[in-house]
This record gives sequence, C-alpha cells and structure tokens, in this order.
Amino acid sequence: MARISLIVAFLILAAVAAAAFFAWLGSAPRAPDAGAVVIRPVAPREAAPVPTPAPSASPTRSAMEAAILDSMADPRAELRDVVTRRDAPQIACGEKRTSRDPVFRRFVWLGHLKMLATDDGSRDFGNILAVCREGQPVP
Repeated sequence: MARISLIVAFLILAAVAAAAFFAWLGSAPRAPDAGAVVIRPVAPREAAPVPTPAPSASPTRSAMEAAILDSMADPRAELRDVVTRRDAPQIACGEKRTSRDPVFRRFVWLGHLKMLATDDGSRDFGNILAVCREGQPVP
C-alpha cells in the first residue's frame, strides 16, 4: 500500500512540475514592440495558365497581326485589343503575351521598321506609345 501511495505521489509531483514548466514557457518575457516594423507576407499570386489555342479553332487575323506574331516567333503568343492607326496603317498598338511572360503587356508595332516595342514599365515607353495617337508624326 505504501508503494502505491509513493507512485501516486510521484505522478502528482511530475504532473505539477510539467504544468509549472509549460506555464513558465508561456510567460517568458518578450521584447517590446515599440518602434518595430511589422511586415506581413503577402500570399503570392498564382500565375494564370496560358491557354493553348484549340487546333480546330483558327482565329481570323489581319495581315498586321500576323506580321506582329511572326516577329515574336512564339507559337503560343497572343494579341488583344490591337488597333491600327487610320492615318498611318503601318503602326499598331495593343497588348500581347507570350509563353515566357503570361501577363498581357502593351506594345507598339512599327510595321515599316519591323520593330516591336514592349512596355517594360519605364518612362521611355510612354514616348514610344505616343505614336499610337492619330495625327502624331511617324518615326
């Protein structure tokens, strides 16, 4: 009987010691937050999958759009909102995306120079984009 009471006393003492230890861990002092900058991570955006065109669907393209796509040499490239200047039909503007860059980006196509300029976010692209407005001088 004495042996059982010793085992029970030991188990109670171990439980109290474990509870005290975990309570002590939870009450550890923390550094003050005054002047601290909290940076919360932003969940990364998942890139939209680039759809592959159906082989049976052959979209109708203008000669200008065909020339632009040919200059990119990417079979999965896509164009949207392509507008050709009425007073300078060799200039087209719109948005494009490629298999390497799945985001649509603005572009300017100078057909007579066979030059495709893509918006890289710089201020210089704004100067190039100006040729898309009707009445602007043609380079």
